[in-house]
Amino acid sequence: MMITIQVLQVPAELPKAYWNLFLSHVSEERRGQASRFVHQADAYRSVLGEVLTRVTLSKLTGLRPGELSFTRNKYGKPALSNYADVQFNVSHSGDWIALISGGDADLGVDVEKIAPIDMKIAERFFSLTESQFLAAEPAKMQLETFYRLWTLKESYIKAVGMGLSMPLDSFSMIRNADGNWHSPEAAAYPFLSLRLDHGHMIAACSAGEALPAQPDVITIEELYQALL
Repeated sequence: MMITIQVLQVPAELPKAYWNLFLSHVSEERRGQASRFVHQADAYRSVLGEVLTRVTLSKLTGLRPGELSFTRNKYGKPALSNYADVQFNVSHSGDWIALISGGDADLGVDVEKIAPIDMKIAERFFSLTESQFLAAEPAKMQLETFYRLWTLKESYIKAVGMGLSMPLDSFSMIRNADGNWHSPEAAAYPFLSLRLDHGHMIAACSAGEALPAQPDVITIEELYQALL
């Protein structure tokens, strides 16, 4: 079973029929959370992230989307309750949701909205190697490089399943001569780093299995039709 990465762009507004159907296919806890968000965009990201996960994993397990149940390890990484061997990881930020699934290896994915940031954050969270690499980048490239490093590192700690209990400065991401990325401390892990659009960065990694070169774009209409 090959690893796939799917991305879904979150719309500014959903038709009521679509929203009601999506809400009916998530957990009661998720529906409660969605009702408490101040901003509708936050509710959309939360609910659509679970719906995309359920629709995709139902195809991998043979169960209906609503029959799937989830658990989390002590660091918060989600897993299927009765299908621990089915690998997946989900992330959302800004206008995008990303889901990685398939294969037999641990998986991690991270998507981030690119926004202006104080580069001193890198000194706090990045390794010395990364901080020096970032500082040496041309000024116009530093913001992009920061988010590449950040998403790559997040994808790795999510794959490992230890969350932020693993310090971000305990390993380094290094760009190869061919433009690809690797980590000396995680030599067996393939990594992927891409811009989804002008304002979002995505990174993914697996514990040894090959990653796709590009994500598959899923539309809201496709997600809706999958639930009918």
